[in-house]
Amino acid sequence: MRYSLTSRIQGTLIGGLLGQSLATTEHEEPLYSTAAVQGIKMLIAQGGFDLNEWNKFQSSDANSELPPDLMLLNSISTALPVALFFHENHLKLRENLLLTIRSHNPLLRDAVLTVCYLVAQSLNEKINPNTLASEITYFIGETTSGIPKKLQQVNNLIANNVGYSELQNCLDKENSISNIIASAFYCFVNTKEDFRLTCLQAIKNQHNSRVCGAIAGAISGAYNSMAGIPITWHLELDEAKLAQWGLTSFSQMVKLADAVVAVWSGAYWVIPQSIEVEEIDRDLISPLEAIAAPYIIRLR
Repeated sequence: MRYSLTSRIQGTLIGGLLGQSLATTEHEEPLYSTAAVQGIKMLIAQGGFDLNEWNKFQSSDANSELPPDLMLLNSISTALPVALFFHENHLKLRENLLLTIRSHNPLLRDAVLTVCYLVAQSLNEKINPNTLASEITYFIGETTSGIPKKLQQVNNLIANNVGYSELQNCLDKENSISNIIASAFYCFVNTKEDFRLTCLQAIKNQHNSRVCGAIAGAISGAYNSMAGIPITWHLELDEAKLAQWGLTSFSQMVKLADAVVAVWSGAYWVIPQSIEVEEIDRDLISPLEAIAAPYIIRLR
């Protein structure tokens, strides 16, 4: 692989935050979505994924009163740690995502599955633009949401070198969630080797530019890693911007990425002070230390 898994996870978190921040004007209230970082802390504290504890940690599906774009952002943030932890196994990834997605809305469910699949494939460095829409369709399975059809339409536009402005004219103006997913998919696939171009294109979305930027930034960050993010961009992330995703400092994000990779690979973290999990009961931290190669000993 061109980049380490740790660097790709760092890129996922910072990429999503940057994509959102770039689209936020000084007159807008910032969007807060801290579920991704909280979920990662839970994985570290548990030494792996525990559905019972996850259900206690995650709030119930009480976001139905939120606007569709914010509901989408919250749902994806909540599911993102699962995508990071099960990125190498599509069966377990889909199974656990379906267990953790609280919404019964097929459109929201399929949007989360789409984004998490793209993040997982980016972490695996297995992005094939020619087959990506078909892969997502298979991953989603039988559905009535229309997202697979929308992604195939976008894929055809990309194949025909259709510009982003023309794409916006082809989108269904009545369905903001599918618009966001289609736009983010287009921006990433069309410029997948360039994080900067992906984000700048995503924030030009006619509607919901901040959510579209966050999604496209997270996917591109997973694919291009921290090495692909302009250093001047992430140096501009101050405490206020980091707080929007539940981070207190840039170094905390680095430690969280290191720790979640350690847990994923079978090395259970035993020094909670270094990963700043104050919000989580320290009794949940495993008192044992175990080290193993990936695929040999792993808590599932």
